[in-house]
Amino acid sequence: MPPHSSPISRLIHQWAPLRHIWVVGACVIIASCSNTPTALVTQPNTAPKTLINSSLNHLLAGEFSLYRGDSQAAAEHLLAAAQATQDLNTTKRATYAAKVAKNPHLLKQASVLWSQLAPKDPLPWQYIAQAESLNKNFGPAAVALEQELKRGGGAGVVYVANLGINETEDIQKRLRERFYTWLQSYPKHKHLLYSLATLTRNSEPFDIAIGYTSQALAVDPHYLKAQILYGELLLASHQTTAADNYLSQHTSPLDKAHRHLLALHAQVLTLTAQYERAYRYFNELVRRFPNDLSFRYSAGLLAYETQKYTLAQAHFEQAIKTHPQSHSAYYYLGLGALEQEFIEQAISYFHKVTTGAERINAITMLANLEQPTGTETAHYFLQWRQQHPDLSADIYQVQAQYSLGLGDIESATNAFETALKKHPNHVALLYSYALLAQSLLQYDTTEHLLARIIEIDPNHINALNALGYSYAEQGINLNHAESLIRRALQHEPENAAIIDSLGWVTYRQGHLRKALALLSKAYDILPDTEIAAHLGAVQWALGDIDGAFNTWNAALKLDPNSSLIKQAILDAQNDFQND
Repeated sequence: MPPHSSPISRLIHQWAPLRHIWVVGACVIIASCSNTPTALVTQPNTAPKTLINSSLNHLLAGEFSLYRGDSQAAAEHLLAAAQATQDLNTTKRATYAAKVAKNPHLLKQASVLWSQLAPKDPLPWQYIAQAESLNKNFGPAAVALEQELKRGGGAGVVYVANLGINETEDIQKRLRERFYTWLQSYPKHKHLLYSLATLTRNSEPFDIAIGYTSQALAVDPHYLKAQILYGELLLASHQTTAADNYLSQHTSPLDKAHRHLLALHAQVLTLTAQYERAYRYFNELVRRFPNDLSFRYSAGLLAYETQKYTLAQAHFEQAIKTHPQSHSAYYYLGLGALEQEFIEQAISYFHKVTTGAERINAITMLANLEQPTGTETAHYFLQWRQQHPDLSADIYQVQAQYSLGLGDIESATNAFETALKKHPNHVALLYSYALLAQSLLQYDTTEHLLARIIEIDPNHINALNALGYSYAEQGINLNHAESLIRRALQHEPENAAIIDSLGWVTYRQGHLRKALALLSKAYDILPDTEIAAHLGAVQWALGDIDGAFNTWNAALKLDPNSSLIKQAILDAQNDFQND
């Protein structure tokens, strides 16, 4: 070692075995600390030495913490060094470390110091706003954002807006009002426009958010966040054709398109059943991100949907290779084999689904393929329940449905009865059994089961509607039936099935004109044969014979074998003859 080396050189030499990367970084920071502020230079000669030694320790500890990935410790040490040296570069590094550590307290301390050392810089105010909003102090956050805007910045408003949309409506409203006020002073500020779009997308009609996003894109057509949000808003407002046309401008050629725009466009194409195009988009995403399971599954499912079974198989096999616990891939491999009539191969794949969300579907497929009969059936499903005890109730339900498929009503009933002894509060079991009992005209059992569901879940829409309809069918408890159906309708006011039930109970109450209006509305929403049967019956009761037959004949064109329509015609004619 040279005899006249400096203290800093000797200190660095002691750390030489460490990786050179962070040592060089530390040297840069240490060198920057030599630009000591005048106020510190004028202190007594003994003070700087103590200060420098202390700050060097914090700097090196901070850099070493960064090297180890400990952002929290790095932020603490670098902030201590920055406070001691008043060095701007060290302060910035402390701020960035605190941000990575997601520590609002350290982030605020570091960014406040930064704002003092660089009064004209907008960036520290952005981080102050972030720190305040992370602590849900949106008032002080807005104050900091205003300072950022005055200094020519504004990216912080996006961060605060994204946090604000998860807060109460009152907080969102205040942020919208503050941002809108600032917009009067900064009418072409793309971040403000984007943030207003973000804050209005859930509380205003979509066209308002779309308008703000359009303005942001007019300011900067390449503003990626706004491009993505604009596509999302078009999709959310069901403007799928417009979304497709817009996103096409930004996803061609595919290999140059941004990941988020590509994924969004692929989603639009899937929703509009453009499966061939959607597959190409997801396949491009898989090429770029081969280990992304969601992209891999999407590509595989679209290949399956377009009957490209070899491609689908390749995607799902790769999914298993990169994510061995992703057993859903085995399920889809089984479906693909089944489509190609490779039955034994399909059975083999379905048996491999031992974890994950597709287990019950795999068991259902296996039951239909392996076809247990007679006394084997109960033992077959018992084995499945033993293998998957957490799916016991679901497997009982599969067993009951399997027995019904064989026409064995007694075994299905026994399966439901046994299941409910073990799982008395399982809503899906109760509801499935209620539907079976209703189809067998076992009204007492039906009403008992549905009432039990409503006791467990007072807002169970299907149970409320079904119980009300059951009473209406029997012509009993009509006022209570109406109350139940109206409770269901509060949750889904445009649900045609519920409107139909309300129309039917209204008919049973003798309010024919009101019933006609309700059933007409239901039929306009959903031209279903059951609704048509009811509508025609009311038309007949009002003396509109031609109208009734027009309704029924239109339904028969859609479903020539509808027993509901044929029964409605017979009932009406019998009533006419009796009159």
